[in-house]
Amino acid sequence: MSNDSGRVTDRLPVSRRRVLKQTGVVTSVAGLTSVAGCLGDDDGEGLDDVDSVEIEFWHGLGGDLGQMVSDLAEDFSDQSDVITVDAIEQGTYRETMNQTINAVRAGNPPGLSQIFEVGTKQALDSDAFVPVEDIIPEDQIDFDNFVDPVLDYYRVDGTLNSMPFNSSNALMMYNKTAFEEAGLDPESPPETFQDVIDYSEELMDAGYNYGITWPNHSWFVEQWFALQDQEFVNESNGRNGNPTETYIDSDAGMTVFEWWQELDEMGAYLSTGIEAWGEAQQGFFTQEAPMVLYSTSSINPMLQGAEDNDFEAAAARIPSPGGDRAGVTIGGGSVWIPDGQEQAEQEAAAEFLVWLTEPEQQERWHRGTGYFPVREESIENLESEGFYDENPDFRVALDQLQEGQDTPATRGALMGPFLDARTTVAESAVSVLDGQPVEEVLQGAADDIEESLEDYIERQN
Repeated sequence: MSNDSGRVTDRLPVSRRRVLKQTGVVTSVAGLTSVAGCLGDDDGEGLDDVDSVEIEFWHGLGGDLGQMVSDLAEDFSDQSDVITVDAIEQGTYRETMNQTINAVRAGNPPGLSQIFEVGTKQALDSDAFVPVEDIIPEDQIDFDNFVDPVLDYYRVDGTLNSMPFNSSNALMMYNKTAFEEAGLDPESPPETFQDVIDYSEELMDAGYNYGITWPNHSWFVEQWFALQDQEFVNESNGRNGNPTETYIDSDAGMTVFEWWQELDEMGAYLSTGIEAWGEAQQGFFTQEAPMVLYSTSSINPMLQGAEDNDFEAAAARIPSPGGDRAGVTIGGGSVWIPDGQEQAEQEAAAEFLVWLTEPEQQERWHRGTGYFPVREESIENLESEGFYDENPDFRVALDQLQEGQDTPATRGALMGPFLDARTTVAESAVSVLDGQPVEEVLQGAADDIEESLEDYIERQN
């Protein structure tokens, strides 16, 4: 992760009506309606009452992604009369969330904070944030124009608590050149677990060391649960209350881990380690494994890496256990508004979020990263411009998301100790790959996760 803080300074405020052209990107502010005077404490000073206000946007994105966040914050600041947004990288997602909660409790919150999806429950229970739905009046933003599966994750008890921003899901990247060499149809990637086994055998017979790789991360297991319409925890996947039971040892879990073990035993799975994203990517680039499971947020670098290593790559939907595809869950993060700010700061944060989720900014974000645009209008514009005709790999993951059903399983789980659960799942995978009985491992995992769930509830009380 980059050490660059992304801080932007020394800006001169200019008119909102100005059309800014930088690095070939036109950023228009037409249609931006100020939310000043609509929010916060009526007794405080709002944007209309101050000459300038500066807020910080804390986030956990480094490298090119972090730079793009800084560019967006800078462009917004340049077109604002009074608002400056400084985008500051805080380290990992976990660090960003913890530092934000601590800052709120210390009475010095940032204006905005990016929190990963699995931090949603903990963020809610911290009482350190204000729901964005309460901050942005309905007439200032059209939530009906947002992509439903993205909003569905962050809606809890009917309230949208944070603004979706960097939303992704899991997909497969595959080596089309290797497929051709192995006598496989490069336009027909594997769709099921059995297909992955069959394709891997053909690829290894053609001289490739492995068939497939992916980082050992619970996120993929969660996707395979959703595809089977299996909730990860009880209480409607944690959306009807604090969960007390996990289904990691269900038939769905057995199906996933028995397949994973079979791939490993036949020598088809390149194991790179827990959360070893870079190592899995390199295994794909060096053509040790012609198939890799990864994130939509990395479509561009994956395609470029393949080109740099003299092979053609393409994106495909993540293989499903059987063939049925109830849907996938989103990953990535959203932007929260911390509590405890002055009225003008809160209004500034709201105005930035309105701008950030406008179709133009969402199209720019999608083109540059692979993260989903959160607006339907953005998708329609990209379609009419022929973007997806020229870049079909970007369309694959979007179709995968939109074709899914809306169920508690596909909405994704909510639980306080989500990170603990993910650690348990990853460690369980290590045990399974070491040859331990799947049923025994998953029963132990269930006991550990349920203990974490119980401990969390006790801490909340």
